[in-house]
Amino acid sequence: MEYFYGPVPSRRLGFSLGVDLIPKKTCSFNCIYCQLGVVTQPKIKRVFYIDLAQFKQELKTILAKNPKIDYITLSGSGEPTLHKDLAKIIKAIKEISKYRYPVAVITNSSLLHRKKVRSQLMEADLIIPSLDAPSAEIFKKINRPHPKVNFYKIKKGCVELRREFKGKIWLEIMLLKGINDSLEAAHKFRKIIKRIKPDKVQLNLPVRPSTEEVLVPDLKQMEKVKNIIGQEVEVVATFPKNKKSKQAGIKEEEILNYLRRRPATSDDLSASLGINISEVLKYLAGLLEEKKIKVKIEKHNKHFLIND
Repeated sequence: MEYFYGPVPSRRLGFSLGVDLIPKKTCSFNCIYCQLGVVTQPKIKRVFYIDLAQFKQELKTILAKNPKIDYITLSGSGEPTLHKDLAKIIKAIKEISKYRYPVAVITNSSLLHRKKVRSQLMEADLIIPSLDAPSAEIFKKINRPHPKVNFYKIKKGCVELRREFKGKIWLEIMLLKGINDSLEAAHKFRKIIKRIKPDKVQLNLPVRPSTEEVLVPDLKQMEKVKNIIGQEVEVVATFPKNKKSKQAGIKEEEILNYLRRRPATSDDLSASLGINISEVLKYLAGLLEEKKIKVKIEKHNKHFLIND
């Protein structure tokens, strides 16, 4: 499949059928915690990337097998709002699935200040926009955006989205130790979140392997931040192991079998096993948490190997 991966166990969405519309690392940001590696040239120009007929046929093939799906999620290995005419994509998903599954869109919020972009998301059921910073200075440090994207536009886009969108909005904050997890930052987040009025705030953690060193905040500090921001806040936990799908277990075993022969990067595993890079990274995160594998950095690349 070129445009779909999974369903994979998601920490937030149960079993999620991933939709990957964008070429790898096509993004408006170059975040320090990105699991996909360095984005050398952030982009803001929107392009219609996919073959829509092939997209529809792939989805029909997947759904014919009646897989367990909680959400169909536009996310993948780039920023999904960089794809033009998302309304057409969402409509195709809804019609082919006969409206059986809710559609989620995970976005970094960089283009939400554009009314046209927001209007194309109106038929989604859930939008998860990111707000990783409470100030312009921290925004540049964490997200390293395209020069034409600024902190004001991020805030404006999220506020306008809430005014127009009738579905659910779960605001995501990637919490990084020593960068945006201070109590001062938490109070600033609180003020901005009051304006956005999301249904829920999710504090996410940098648990997936990235090419730059980022640290998870201390548990006590996370609780303090959570309490300052407010009641509708949750720390995103790992996917419950007792809900792991049979397919996930098979894919993890494929990865382990490969690593028993030789160390590999996430790109190596994706290319060799024919698994979408976003899917590979989910499984690697789980295997790292279970301490079945470990990481070794060579020439600025992360290699994964069996943890003897």
